[in-house]
Amino acid sequence: MISLKYKMANYRTKMRNLGCPEVTVNALKNKSSDECIPAKNVKKPKKAEVNYCPSHPAGETDESLENLRLELLNDVRQRSNAPCVKQKMSKTFSYRRKEVVQGNLSAGEFKARWPALFHIDEIHAEFQRITTIPLETAFMAQLDSHLPQLTSVFQKKGGVVGQKLAKHLAILQKVNATSDVNLKREAILKALCIHLGEDDGHLIREYMDIGGDDITRDLQKSTMGVYVINKDGGEPGHYDDVGIFVEGLIILDNIGSVARACAIMLGVIYTLNMAKS
Repeated sequence: MISLKYKMANYRTKMRNLGCPEVTVNALKNKSSDECIPAKNVKKPKKAEVNYCPSHPAGETDESLENLRLELLNDVRQRSNAPCVKQKMSKTFSYRRKEVVQGNLSAGEFKARWPALFHIDEIHAEFQRITTIPLETAFMAQLDSHLPQLTSVFQKKGGVVGQKLAKHLAILQKVNATSDVNLKREAILKALCIHLGEDDGHLIREYMDIGGDDITRDLQKSTMGVYVINKDGGEPGHYDDVGIFVEGLIILDNIGSVARACAIMLGVIYTLNMAKS
């Protein structure tokens, strides 16, 4: 163990001398004066992160990638410019990750700097750059595969938890007859929150007959989650708007379904390198 410890230390030193971003990000010279301790605020990848803090593409520097970022501010406002935006977003990935990992920007500040990132397609692309895994397809496939087993577990619950789960189980039984997959996924996600001892309203905040300003003020009480607006109080699963908020700011809207919003929220957590939600 001691031998491995010294070998890894020597390896990290060599990588640091070569300028590897994933190693230099934790160097003492890159930490603030109040955090200048080797073991404090160590930045490390989350589970499944492959490209946590990659190097810049060959021939690119911070200055050249900053110029591309400024070009993106104009490109994102133009119609029928998606291919150009996608190409530049891919090229500036390393520069963006450096800002996310080393910087301390709020969600609003980061959205102002990278507005092109806050679209569903770009969240998918960014998550795949970080993890090499397709976000929504992998999330939905895993959720659907565990759905029968989760339903069986929920049905065996009794007491207060069982009473709270009853309405979601009733929806699942009703959905099995109509085959509304989005409603089924929504019910199982809400039931999972209750099963884990959490309030499903903390993850998914639902609003009816309430103004936009009131919604914004209420969202500021939570760090992150999914909001659902159902003005007319229609059937479950049919909403006027479904979106994601971070730090009281709506960063994505018109997502379509609660299950899809939960999947994309996972992508946002990885994209913004959030420690917790």
